[in-house]
Amino acid sequence: MSKYFLFFGCFLSQYLFAQERITALGIQVKPMVPSHFFGTGPLTLEGDSLRATFTHKTGWSGGMVIRKGLNKMWSIESGISMMQRNYQLDFYSKRFGQGGKTQYRFIGYEIPFQALVYVQLGKQVYMNASAGVSCNFYPSNLLKQGFVQKDTTVVDYSVKTYRARWNQVSIILNYGFEFRSKKNGYYYLGASYNRPLSIIGISDLRMEQNGAGNNLQIPINGSYLTVDVRYFFHEDEETLRKRIKKEGQ
Repeated sequence: MSKYFLFFGCFLSQYLFAQERITALGIQVKPMVPSHFFGTGPLTLEGDSLRATFTHKTGWSGGMVIRKGLNKMWSIESGISMMQRNYQLDFYSKRFGQGGKTQYRFIGYEIPFQALVYVQLGKQVYMNASAGVSCNFYPSNLLKQGFVQKDTTVVDYSVKTYRARWNQVSIILNYGFEFRSKKNGYYYLGASYNRPLSIIGISDLRMEQNGAGNNLQIPINGSYLTVDVRYFFHEDEETLRKRIKKEGQ
């Protein structure tokens, strides 16, 4: 009888060990939520002749994520995502007595590296928290142009957004819950906060008429808060056992 218990114990330990080392490939969508508390509320600036209010609008981030289990409590994650920050600029020129507004977007890509710790709340429900860093890449500067008109007077405006640098590092924090289904993968809902170590760019607003005008520079801190929705295609158990057996040879 003891042989059967020993065999069952060995099988169970191998099964649990396999569960801990599961590799999961997932997809994620993360709407960006403006927040005064996290430094993404409206920013009002005023120069010699120009006044502007810079507002973060709802943006989004989406891509793929890879998770590697280390043990029952810890995992590591990485992946790649595209992020689109959306902004609105309301402006007014005392010099010309005219104002307007424009909207534009700032595109970037991020590769995160973070460690996760789990707390099991139920048979299939887990709570987790994570922290790490993200390598962010910004492919180009951007230009938005237009004009405002009052009666017969036309004033041109432009918003040139210059990236601070093409690559940058940010701190990322995450908290959420997931439901783990043995047959249908993992479902995750949480929130993340991304804070670059410095500003990501500067938007240069200019209003002019016949070549004469004024400029106002607006710094972009790049921080954002997101609501995270993820789905993981977890590794098949039979495939995992074969891989672990092969690695042990």
